[in-house]
Amino acid sequence: MVEVTSWVEDVEKMLLEDHEPSSEVEQWRKHAIYRVPARIKRLNGAAYKPQMVSLGPFHHGDPDLVPMEMHKRRALLCLLRRAGRPLRDLLAAVGEVKEQLRAAYVGLGDEWRGGDRFVEMMIVDGCFLLEVMRMAAAAGQRRTVHPDYAPNDPVFSRHGLLYMVPYVQRDMLMVENQLPLLVLQRIFAAEGGIGKTSVNIEPIPYL
Repeated sequence: MVEVTSWVEDVEKMLLEDHEPSSEVEQWRKHAIYRVPARIKRLNGAAYKPQMVSLGPFHHGDPDLVPMEMHKRRALLCLLRRAGRPLRDLLAAVGEVKEQLRAAYVGLGDEWRGGDRFVEMMIVDGCFLLEVMRMAAAAGQRRTVHPDYAPNDPVFSRHGLLYMVPYVQRDMLMVENQLPLLVLQRIFAAEGGIGKTSVNIEPIPYL
């Protein structure tokens, strides 16, 4: 006689649970940013790795990308000064949706599940991305590129637009190197003084 194992008992318990396909639809709908399968990475790992900047948790802390962290923090400070708003406004706006943001990442490590580290990274990376997009939009309209930054700034200047931003834009296209649109919307709304609980967030004009 085959022994009834704990595995059999677990499966039988799951069979007794209610199965609602609509709940699965909601579960899969939360996911937006995925890891590249290992078997594909083995063919050419460098093709799926950002070269200049990490965006999001999957490549955060990569030694090759750490030098850009200083410029991310500068972008955060510049955005806050220009908006005249305290950091706690951004923290509240992004923190309110942190579980949605976490759920967007499939295979998110346990180190990002607790505490404020995940929210802090979302804010810093989101502010950096917004500042880069603003710079590119201003240059495309032949307006002054970020008067808040020095004209010879290594990133946020015409020089940076020519020699640094193309690499940043490439990294923005990497499958594992993405930010949820929701975090950009939350930062943009908080920056403009729109209530963090507002459901009618205006579109970001340069997206």
